[in-house]
Amino acid sequence: MDDVVLVTADSVRFDYADEMQFISSNDVFPGITAAHYTRPSLAAIHSSSYLAAAKTQPVGTTLAEVLSDAGYTCIGLAPTPQMDPAFGFGAGFDQYESFYEGDGNALQKRTSGLREYLGQFDTVRRIYRQFNPMGAVLEDIPDDATLIDEAIERFNDADPPRFLWVHLMETHRPYGTGDEAVPVSLDRKAEALGGRGLLGRRELSSDERELIDEKYRDALGRCGTEVQRLIESLDSDPIFAFTSDHGEELGEEGYYYHQGYRRRVPEPIVTVPTVVDGIELEAERCGLVDLAATLVAAQGIEPPAEWHGVDLAEREPDSTLTIAPWHEKATVLWQNFESRIVARDADVGFDEGTGEEHIGSSEVSDDLEKRLKNLGYVDAG
Repeated sequence: MDDVVLVTADSVRFDYADEMQFISSNDVFPGITAAHYTRPSLAAIHSSSYLAAAKTQPVGTTLAEVLSDAGYTCIGLAPTPQMDPAFGFGAGFDQYESFYEGDGNALQKRTSGLREYLGQFDTVRRIYRQFNPMGAVLEDIPDDATLIDEAIERFNDADPPRFLWVHLMETHRPYGTGDEAVPVSLDRKAEALGGRGLLGRRELSSDERELIDEKYRDALGRCGTEVQRLIESLDSDPIFAFTSDHGEELGEEGYYYHQGYRRRVPEPIVTVPTVVDGIELEAERCGLVDLAATLVAAQGIEPPAEWHGVDLAEREPDSTLTIAPWHEKATVLWQNFESRIVARDADVGFDEGTGEEHIGSSEVSDDLEKRLKNLGYVDAG
């Protein structure tokens, strides 16, 4: 069986893929995310399930569990509290690290209605960000180069066949640390655009817009270099897949970044670059829920019956679904690559004949919730 490497990088737009030279040297096709921010999107990728996006955590049998049952050594490195084992992302992995040292596995009940309500207002978020700049958050986790070093060592030391998943974070705003990053004051200003703050709306100047764009492109370039170093340093020629959890808004309709509580599903957020190398595909576009089915089918493994994804070596999906959950509501996007239907901020249930599931907030430890808030998620929902 082939080794399998899946790399996901945070916040990469499809139309900026050329900034990642190694990625763009492959056949890049558009992938449609199953959700609009990190946790539900990656949950859907690993579970090949839209229900995972709705519940914002893995459900059922995951990609790592399928490959582990087939004899793979499974290694997962994802330096963000969004991927904490408390949400189930460690399932199936022999080695799993989210680089969070709190008691993430102890789920604690909490009530957060007031916090959820206040978190919708940009004035509150702006005050919070005064004391918790986004750049400081990225400084608290391994940088991409360090993470790639760790991934190379763990992969080459492991017994084959091997499955490696790495999630890279430096493409997340503010696109690096120190001088590489968007300046703190500009990052805060851009985050507040399009909101309901009491201080009124402030537009970005052309120079400010260009600076954010430049910092984003630079971060993508560095990420592409690290992905290349990873693949070229492994001791085998694995099947390789690359994609992003979601894209990024850079001023479209007056919005910047990806902000979960807005439940937005425009093309720059939901369409991301996707590469599958080592498998001959019949598809030129896909939903990201299709990746797991494609990777396991290439090893002669039958994908679990409950998975929603299709094997892209056999066919292209007829349509895709993007669920943008935030607490008790979600925006839902259906598209068939020609038409789009959007239901905004709806009450959403999911029924497959085994009982109906509803959008809701997750229950996490206070320590983990604090880390999620520092990443820009005012509540962990």
